[in-house]
Amino acid sequence: MRHLSTTLLIAALTACSSSSTSELSGPPDTNQTTTQREVGKATLKIGESIVINDLRLTFKSVESDSRCPIDAVCVWAGDGEIALKVEQGTQTAVAALHTMLEPKKTSWNGYTISLVSLTPTRRASVAVDPADYRAEVVVSR
Repeated sequence: MRHLSTTLLIAALTACSSSSTSELSGPPDTNQTTTQREVGKATLKIGESIVINDLRLTFKSVESDSRCPIDAVCVWAGDGEIALKVEQGTQTAVAALHTMLEPKKTSWNGYTISLVSLTPTRRASVAVDPADYRAEVVVSR
């Protein structure tokens, strides 16, 4: 019975997830193509910025972290959400990107910015120090 309940819960959570992409309030995407190539990758700590092509990305914060601790048994993997500031010229926006739920990526003026991972892995008995968080992002065009 427990296995059936877990299976139904996972199916319900999967059905509730959308596959949309977060759209930032930046300029219209005038350079759409069907294939994209990676133009940059970075692992950032909170407060750190990186410039990739003409984009400046800043890992602002971890908004939530409900990821299943590595030393626990969970009915679902949980989710981590980050705030990523995107700047290009005089235009600025903040994207909310997720590890498990959508949106995991966002579009910005011909670029796709994706959250690949959020570390460290949580432990049930130890809170993650915000200074220890790292977000791996990939930029494609």
